[in-house]
Amino acid sequence: MAKKSNSPNESRKQETLVIPLSAVVCIIVGFIIGSSFGSRFIQDLIDDYYGYRWNYLERCIINDGTFAGGYCRAPKNCTCKDVTKIDELTADEMTEKLYTEKYAFTNRPVIIRNIASNWSAMEHVDYTWLKTQYTLSPDVLEVEAPNCFFRCYKTNEFKTLADVFSMSPERFKDVVDNPWYVGWSVCQDKVFDALTELVTLPKFLSKYDMIGNMWIFIGTPGYGAHLHLDDDLDTNTWQAQISGVKTWFLEPPPECANVCTKTLQADMFPGDMIIVNTNFWMHKTHVLDHGISLVITQQIG
Repeated sequence: MAKKSNSPNESRKQETLVIPLSAVVCIIVGFIIGSSFGSRFIQDLIDDYYGYRWNYLERCIINDGTFAGGYCRAPKNCTCKDVTKIDELTADEMTEKLYTEKYAFTNRPVIIRNIASNWSAMEHVDYTWLKTQYTLSPDVLEVEAPNCFFRCYKTNEFKTLADVFSMSPERFKDVVDNPWYVGWSVCQDKVFDALTELVTLPKFLSKYDMIGNMWIFIGTPGYGAHLHLDDDLDTNTWQAQISGVKTWFLEPPPECANVCTKTLQADMFPGDMIIVNTNFWMHKTHVLDHGISLVITQQIG
């Protein structure tokens, strides 16, 4: 009878590592789930903590639908650390020296009360005046140019500026059940020239050039612009309240939320002007119950 071998080498040769099929399946599924969702989950947690989505490849903040200017933007320099309110001055208090030193390049918002009270626009510019200017001839509303923009905000029934001026008198007055709010750039030369004649910029802005078109924002109580960031030219904008009363809300960009005051708020009355860098401050507005709000605005060079 042959003697059975008990050598260690032979024993090791006979041993076979057996991995259950279920374990293999679990490893594969776990790898797929972890690769597909794990990193995204962690990234979502990071984004929620910072308040924005970061593009690691292009090193910029991804547009979440609250800013214009493209898919991604560079982070803002948080110059709002010492801004705790929207400053308020009288027309006599604001001088060219004060504006240049304190407001022109600091992202510090300021309201100058009654600075536009003597404008001819205060007497003439309203919905009827605008409708007359835009419907004097058919070619005015047909102007198409890269600098022509129309914003309907929540008023989806108005697809174009022509729709705004096609409102019936009954629709115009129906401000309770059907509020509306729109804005557009005055890219039509005839209207721009007529509007310019009714606007008298204050002396403290005399050495500054105005950039691009003026804009009109008009609407009924209850509506306004949603929270957004213009993210266009990094410069101040003046906005003059021609009629109605509107509340402004300013918030720092999300990358500055931990070091700046969370929300700034102020009301604008007819004749008031706010100067604010809408390319730095997230902003929204709300029209109060004091009739149609109409605002003229332009960027400051």
